[in-house]
Amino acid sequence: MNHSMGLLVGGVLPAFAFGIGALLQKQSNDIGIGQSPYLVYFAAGIFIASLVAYFAFPENSHSLKAGAYATGHGLLFGAGFVCLAMVLTVYAEPISKRVPLANMSTLVSVVLGLIVFSEYTRMNLGYLLGGAALIVVGGILVARA
Repeated sequence: MNHSMGLLVGGVLPAFAFGIGALLQKQSNDIGIGQSPYLVYFAAGIFIASLVAYFAFPENSHSLKAGAYATGHGLLFGAGFVCLAMVLTVYAEPISKRVPLANMSTLVSVVLGLIVFSEYTRMNLGYLLGGAALIVVGGILVARA
């Protein structure tokens, strides 16, 4: 896969999917839905997407250990969505201010990846720190908007 396709498939398309998904979450919460039913419907959407991926990609290897990590990811993702939904419904915060802050999870992933997987050996730390600083500044500006 060339660099341009990698940026499109691994960056632009997920950004649009997650961004539009956040609007669907806000709409669902505005109409009125409890956290548990929301997660059930959300899981149904993930299940449908996983079925498409299962049949679209021939590589379907798995193990119990890999499945356990995937389940942990799902639990943490669900917990994050519950927190975001609570902010939208209980505290009536605007999604345009909260999603950018929640998406600073990128920084958590970057720091943990650098430490846990020793990815610092393959990174230009100057660019990484510059980008991280821009994310933090952007989050601060959005939170104050």
